[in-house]
Amino acid sequence: MANFFVDLVTGGAASRNEAARESTNVQRQNIKKVHDFNWGETQRKYDHAVEGLEITKRNTEKNLKLQEAEREQQYNYGMGIRSYEHTQAIRAWEAQISRATQQLNFDQIASNAARLEQDRYLHEQLLSIAFDETESLLDYGAAAAGLGLKKRQARGAAATQAQATRIETLKATGAAQARGMAGRSAARNIQGMVAESGARQAAIIDELMFSLDGVSTDFIRLNNQFAIDQVAFESTKESAKMTDAMARTKIQQQVLQSAIEAVGRIGIKPEIAPPLPKPFALPRPEFQDIYEPKEPPMTGIPDAAQENLFTAGLGTVGGAAASFVTGGLKGRDLGTGNFKGFSWSGAFGLG
Repeated sequence: MANFFVDLVTGGAASRNEAARESTNVQRQNIKKVHDFNWGETQRKYDHAVEGLEITKRNTEKNLKLQEAEREQQYNYGMGIRSYEHTQAIRAWEAQISRATQQLNFDQIASNAARLEQDRYLHEQLLSIAFDETESLLDYGAAAAGLGLKKRQARGAAATQAQATRIETLKATGAAQARGMAGRSAARNIQGMVAESGARQAAIIDELMFSLDGVSTDFIRLNNQFAIDQVAFESTKESAKMTDAMARTKIQQQVLQSAIEAVGRIGIKPEIAPPLPKPFALPRPEFQDIYEPKEPPMTGIPDAAQENLFTAGLGTVGGAAASFVTGGLKGRDLGTGNFKGFSWSGAFGLG
């Protein structure tokens, strides 16, 4: 009601001022809402960015830890392979030592067997030579005995023939004397018999000497052959001994060569490889903090335009009188001065 009279006095200035203030307040509220919304969105974006940075940090840390775990796993695996390979190398080396030891033992047994075989072979050779030498000695003795017997037989035969010749001569001489031969004819006859007997005895002696010369030659040849056989037997013995020494040297060389090859296959004791470099911690990236915004000032709105109620009132009073008159004379032609009556309702704005 108060505003009605004020508006009546001021010509509606109070209502216009109130409407202007309400409009300004509505604008302020709208601007405040927009400002609050924008500032809220800015804060949400900031919080979202901060959360995104934290997620990035966590993911980065997880990835780095995963890489470090993989590097640690690779390191442990590499060290395990290193230890395994070294163990296998040691096992192979020990197996080579075992095989070399077995080879040396086998070579020793084989060399002992070869030496025994060589002893048996040398013994058989020397025994065979001894048998041959004994046989040669027996043959020499038999041949010498035969030649001696032959010599004795030749001498006995010659003596027997000579004795027979002498006996025949004596018999012939005695027979001639018994027949009574005398004189020169008997002497010549006896001389002839003696001469014949002498010639026959000389022939016997010559034959005996020839036989003895042949026997002596056979004896010389037999002695020379026996001496040659003895030299041959000694040379055969020396050759067998030299062959035996060479065979034993060859056995020893084979044993040494086999030992050298067996030891050479062992090789040096394997050493473990240097350890792998330990994995180091990966560098962590540095993240810049999200820029934290500050609330901007709210856009200002000028105060609502207000009419001066006093001025408006003064103008309204003068205008109201005119309006009162013109309102009461509504429909009258004032310009012509044709007044046809006055309307109170028009004067108060009711008609």
